Amino acid sequence: MTQRYELAIRAARAAGKVLRAKFYGTRAVKSKGKRDIVTDADFAADHTLREIIHARFPRDHFLSEEDPAATREKLWDKARGANGDYLWIADPLDGTTNYARRVPVFCTSLALYHAGAVHVGAVYDPLLDELYSAERGRGAFLNGKPIRASATRKFIDAVIGAEWSRDETLRARTAKIFSAMLMDAMTGRALGSAALTLCYVAAGRVDGYVHLSLAPWDVAAAALIVEEAGGKITTPTGARWDVHSRAYVASNGIFHSRLLRFCKS
Repeated sequence: MTQRYELAIRAARAAGKVLRAKFYGTRAVKSKGKRDIVTDADFAADHTLREIIHARFPRDHFLSEEDPAATREKLWDKARGANGDYLWIADPLDGTTNYARRVPVFCTSLALYHAGAVHVGAVYDPLLDELYSAERGRGAFLNGKPIRASATRKFIDAVIGAEWSRDETLRARTAKIFSAMLMDAMTGRALGSAALTLCYVAAGRVDGYVHLSLAPWDVAAAALIVEEAGGKITTPTGARWDVHSRAYVASNGIFHSRLLRFCKS
């Protein structure tokens, strides 16, 4: 286990502790734009992550959902290429709308990006005390125990997840895809946290997932966890994912091609 992997786990747990402490208390909620909000808990967890990462690796860069767009672009420039700097990619609070409404489905997500790939991922659900983690090439874990994507073979037995984009066009497309999948699957879920739902795919709790509008911090850690758990994650065209992809399809790998066909219909 590398030092940065251990650090990711420790930092995610610490940020999650901040979120848990604030969950039932008074919180400040502000609008960031159309259908987009932020809370004081987002910033508090962000501060905790930065403090822990930079105390151990002060030269590493840290990119968060809460950073201005111009700052994020500069950080990407520094991380590009085989000799790029280490870049931590964080969503301090994934599932902010759930959190603001006191729906208990949210998490902290933290990934390490270097030389064109994600090498470490940690996703922590503080209310259930569930820490999903992975280091490239070493498997995926839930609270230190190995996890695997489901062995569900028949689509009629599948639990499928999806999420709603803020954009109306993508929202309508998601509704069409999700409705078509639900006609063939056992049931569907829209949980309000992309990182957690992807981890549920990794743990075999959900069999497939479609999201047409994600940012790097939403997916970087959890996508690695899915792959290391034996699942599959691509773009809706079937191309290999990377942190700059915007749309994703994840599955247990058994009926991935079927999910892709739904996305193309």
